[in-house]
Amino acid sequence: MPSSRFLYSSGRIVFVQILFVLGFLILVARLIYLQLFQDVFLDSQVLSRSHSEYSLLAPRGRILDRENNILAFDVISYSIGIDFSKFNKTQKSISVLSEILNIQEASILGSINKQNKGYREIIRNISPKTKLALEKQNIKGLYFKKNLRRTYPQKNTTAHVVGLTDIDRNGIQGTELVFNNELEGKEGKFVGVKGSGNTKIEGERREARPGNDIALTIDINFQSIAYHQLNKAIDKYKALSGSVVIVQPKTGEILSLVSYPSFNPLNRKNIKDMSIFRNRASIDVFEPGSVLKPIAMSAIIESRKENLDSIIETSPGWIEVSGYKTSDFKDYGKLNLSQIISLSSNVGMVKLCSNQEIEYLTDYYKKFGIGEYPISIMLPAREGFLPHHSEFTLRDKVSSCYGYGLTLSALQIAQAYMVFANDGYFKELRLFKDKLFESNQETQVISHETNRIIIKMLEETVNSNTGTARAARIEGKTVAGKTGTAMESLEENTSYTATFSGFVPSNDPEYLAVVVLHGLKGEESSGGRVAAPVFSNIMHEIYLLNDLEI
Repeated sequence: MPSSRFLYSSGRIVFVQILFVLGFLILVARLIYLQLFQDVFLDSQVLSRSHSEYSLLAPRGRILDRENNILAFDVISYSIGIDFSKFNKTQKSISVLSEILNIQEASILGSINKQNKGYREIIRNISPKTKLALEKQNIKGLYFKKNLRRTYPQKNTTAHVVGLTDIDRNGIQGTELVFNNELEGKEGKFVGVKGSGNTKIEGERREARPGNDIALTIDINFQSIAYHQLNKAIDKYKALSGSVVIVQPKTGEILSLVSYPSFNPLNRKNIKDMSIFRNRASIDVFEPGSVLKPIAMSAIIESRKENLDSIIETSPGWIEVSGYKTSDFKDYGKLNLSQIISLSSNVGMVKLCSNQEIEYLTDYYKKFGIGEYPISIMLPAREGFLPHHSEFTLRDKVSSCYGYGLTLSALQIAQAYMVFANDGYFKELRLFKDKLFESNQETQVISHETNRIIIKMLEETVNSNTGTARAARIEGKTVAGKTGTAMESLEENTSYTATFSGFVPSNDPEYLAVVVLHGLKGEESSGGRVAAPVFSNIMHEIYLLNDLEI
């Protein structure tokens, strides 16, 4: 009996051992089979259940106008890539890609022929509609990667002030550049294991943090009106460039900042002249001409060296100082101070300024922001040119009083005229609604009495029968403003810059605007004939818009 049980137990152990051996042999045989005949399948399975680590895109903050209308935002787009191990480079597949992507076949072939294995991106930022059209073609080897693309619904109208980004959505100009860190947000991340079909089996996910929105003081309706009126004027008068600035005097907020020529930030491929990207309203500086006369006149009045009822003899219509001849449009004869401004007499200003101290004048100009960098608007800008008083000659001094020998931008002219529109107080211009940049500080630059005198002169310039700015009138409103015409000579090429700066209504200003057109030639090149009508047309449309909204 004991011998029988031993034999029985030994047989069972042997049987189990045989099973293990058979199982092991089967397993080895299976591994050999898979290695020899199923290597592609195994590779695909390993890849389909692999470690995955990738970024989660952070939406860039939006850029908005004062009423939260969108000026720049992100939209979903896709990149197309080719897996050369699966892509069949046939004429049909190339033709389909060319037709749907609107790219020449030669360009696609040139991109593909640069490599013949691995993965290559052939185009970025196609729309979801285009992606769907390609997917319906069932072209093997095409892969799609989801992206975010920056878009600008207002296109040319706000291009300079909003700015633009590069292909990676990094700000390179305008608001996009200045506030790039605020706008860009922070990318998220996924680290884990990815299954077949790109499904996430397990892992850790950190969500992306969207960028912050930036709100401008710009009103898109005002911006559109100014943009289209400026373009019409430039086309009519054959100007080379121009700009318009519209301001709300009580707050200092810029309602419109327009430059020409402009560009479409959504289509930059064929742009060859890089100067088109320049924000001329804040960057281009020029001799302002007669728009500076009211500022010089206020300095003359406040110096107390001239009586308000003084009469100045301007005959014979010209005057020579330091060997330099200054002329009027014609011989105006005897003029009072107000007529010198309304008729824009250069001779009258030369005679009045001859008695002024050079240092007093330069210091006075600085109070209006002339020669100072306009930091508060945050965008790239230039401070213009105001020589130190030690560098002023007698000729320089009298020339400055009618707008020559110093330079300003359109933005700086608006800043200076804000003093007249704010009862003699200097208030910095603002372009952003964010409270971080808000400044309510005001500095009294000239007395209330002098300011009222200057406004009366500016009203006469627009509303008298002989004023140079008659074309700036608006029905039902009293406008105060001044024209300017400055000659620019380069070798034998002479052109003119026409300017108008004014505000309305003159007794309680709601809007202040500066219009500048550069590169004018011929008879229609003065501020009164060219820039003043643009001001009138813009303000007419703005008040019409306000009436419709009411």
